[in-house]
Amino acid sequence: MEEFDLHEKVALVSGASQGMGYAMALTLARHGADIFGVSIGDDQDLKKEVEAMGQRYHSLTISLTTPGAIYTLMKEVLAAYGHIDILLNFAGIMKKEDTLNIHKQEWEMAMDINVNAAFILAQEVIKQFIKQGCGGKIINASGILPKHTSQYCAYYTSKGAVDAMTRYLAMEFGKDDIQVNAIVFGFMTTGTSLMAGDGNHYDESILHDIPAKRWGCYKDVDGLLLLLASKQSNYINGVCIPVDGGYSIQK
Repeated sequence: MEEFDLHEKVALVSGASQGMGYAMALTLARHGADIFGVSIGDDQDLKKEVEAMGQRYHSLTISLTTPGAIYTLMKEVLAAYGHIDILLNFAGIMKKEDTLNIHKQEWEMAMDINVNAAFILAQEVIKQFIKQGCGGKIINASGILPKHTSQYCAYYTSKGAVDAMTRYLAMEFGKDDIQVNAIVFGFMTTGTSLMAGDGNHYDESILHDIPAKRWGCYKDVDGLLLLLASKQSNYINGVCIPVDGGYSIQK
């Protein structure tokens, strides 16, 4: 659809080698965007799929928490394409840890990846957006508050910070035609997902709290992603939109 056409747009996607980052990079490429992926994993399959669609793909394999990594990344993106139009801030970590026994190292790791790296990457991309003078789109990845569990404190706290960051950056840089929004993921079958029980299998009892009575998948996110990445969202800014089958409305 012309309204969601992304041809000649460049999307920088963190966490691109797997999960939602992988799936959403393909969605953007399917609608015409060229992709620059950054991740710590093997992204050769993604490269093949994007190029098979006729779009360009470049990447950098590096941890965003490595000192200087984000500055190196920005140089690589601009060397490859010369500009950036969309940032998918999707790199993240989720680990189950008992709230009262979580180690400082695990807590700091969650904050470093989910908050610090996400902020610094957004900060650098916004600088580039302002330099380009054409606005831009930032889409952060957030997550719902899971009920009946005490094992996601670091994850949820970090995502609360992402939500606050999303609103603050939107407020400050809306005047520059920069839209910053977040997708709040529920229980998804694609990528790292909230789970109960042993952490390896879905707890079917959770479906009782999901009005849709099913797990989410990447196809449930496609439409929202395209909206937020395209010109159709030019007056949508600072919102954190749940894609959770209605889970978050349950009291």
